[in-house]
Amino acid sequence: MSYSKVRFVPALFGAALIAGCTSADPGAILNSGASPQQQAIDPVTNAAVVQGACPTIELREGTAFYRTYEKGGEGDPSKVIHQASIADTTRQCVVNGDQITATVVASGRVVAGPAGKAGQVEVPVRVAVLDGENVLYSELQKQPVFLPDNQPTTQFVFTNAAVTFPASASRTAKILIGFDPGPYNTP
Repeated sequence: MSYSKVRFVPALFGAALIAGCTSADPGAILNSGASPQQQAIDPVTNAAVVQGACPTIELREGTAFYRTYEKGGEGDPSKVIHQASIADTTRQCVVNGDQITATVVASGRVVAGPAGKAGQVEVPVRVAVLDGENVLYSELQKQPVFLPDNQPTTQFVFTNAAVTFPASASRTAKILIGFDPGPYNTP
């Protein structure tokens, strides 16, 4: 191929791209033969669904770590049974009519302390959805974690797939996740 033809190819590609950007279906130029993406339909209303925003997920200050102590050993490092930490979080939202259902996931680690031993431990994880000061959802769950023999540390993945709140709050609400040693029957 001659040099003049090689110089012509980028100009031709650029022209096609500009033409695609000004057409009714810009993807048609680069994806000839591909069908346009179909819009989701709500099965209840049979109307087109416009997906809302999925709120951000945050760790509330002081809730990324959790320690348990032997009875009467609160605050004594030699009496720590185990310590847990949350390393990463994510969420995914689906609009169902006028509600959003979010799947909230956190990954973390549990480390046995000086007073710890192998076996199952439970760490308390709370997921809450706040819109300003209004609590739209709150649930505290016990996450079981198994510490294997001869391994003082293990990882865990917490999942709550039933976090539901009004879709109207999707752009102003935030999802909070973290350890909460409080009672399980309070919001």
